Amino acid sequence: MSARRPGAYSTSYLLTAAAIAAATAILLIGGNWISYATAAVPWLNGVTLGLWVLPFALALRLLQLPGTTLLVALFAGIVMGPFQPDGFRAVYVNLWYAFFFEIVFAVTLYRVWKTWLFVAAGALNGAIWGVTVALALDTASMVPGVVAATILIPTVSGALGAWLGVVVADALIARGVGTTTRKRIAQRRAARAAG
Repeated sequence: MSARRPGAYSTSYLLTAAAIAAATAILLIGGNWISYATAAVPWLNGVTLGLWVLPFALALRLLQLPGTTLLVALFAGIVMGPFQPDGFRAVYVNLWYAFFFEIVFAVTLYRVWKTWLFVAAGALNGAIWGVTVALALDTASMVPGVVAATILIPTVSGALGAWLGVVVADALIARGVGTTTRKRIAQRRAARAAG
């Protein structure tokens, strides 16, 4: 009888993802209320986008497995639902942000974990959000500078949020957070590479 290989999506992985999701929910509940307060000023509203990118960058840097950001987004959205005016729409919004963050790593088949890729994923997330907002508004009646700011500010905010998420994750890794989970992921990759 052969020894059972440890699964990548272990209990320690799920508990770590849940802990990140709980912290994410606390951060994003505050971020949502700020977004509601600044909704009438699109470029100002985009400043907060980095808050949505930060926890997903942190989670994916700490737990380098496919679907990590989506799992954290789902858990966080469920926790956030009762604490904001639009309720469980938070699940959809979080998954939207997480999807566009995760897709960048999926393109690399989850083999590239460089900081620049996290920053690029955050910037892409911000750019998509900025373009979506610009298209939802009557951009033809807006001053071109406001349209540009509506797109550029969330793009920069997303890049900064991703960078900060990587910095925080690296600090947590240096202090031993997630060590067991990261070892299991490494064992799983080594076993898969060995055949």
